[in-house]
Amino acid sequence: MSWTQTSQAEGLTPVQLAQLAVLMDRLLPGDVRRRIPSASEVGAANFVSRLLGRTPDVYRETPTWRVLYPTALAGLDAYALSQFGRPLTGLTQAQVDFLLTGLQASGLPGIAADDQKAWFKTLLRHCYQGCFGDPRWGGNHGARMWQAIGYPLLPAAEDA
Repeated sequence: MSWTQTSQAEGLTPVQLAQLAVLMDRLLPGDVRRRIPSASEVGAANFVSRLLGRTPDVYRETPTWRVLYPTALAGLDAYALSQFGRPLTGLTQAQVDFLLTGLQASGLPGIAADDQKAWFKTLLRHCYQGCFGDPRWGGNHGARMWQAIGYPLLPAAEDA
């Protein structure tokens, strides 16, 4: 199976956003005691959805990501159903960790190893960008992650 078989014009569906949030929350789960929000609390998946709506003149990789995300999410959802009997959004944290560890090591059977490595790297990079980037790009809602790490805020960033 290859993750370059389907395409989508732009953005993610609500189901795809929920799937992506599950994955990103395991990459950056947050810490309540330290007041560090999770990836979903700051809208990292929304950042990706908005990123997919950008034109190639903003990000030359956008057309590739528009194909990658829906196809990869569908592939992981199918894998979750076959492996655990549940959709991606119904997995336990340990099961999501298993999927992510498999992706990182290119160890999920039935999915091309090169596709797994490429998507894990893209997923991780976009998770961090969605959490720590400028709120104007659709993630880091209310500059909450910046506040959590003590990043100095300009008044406009707090309003985003």
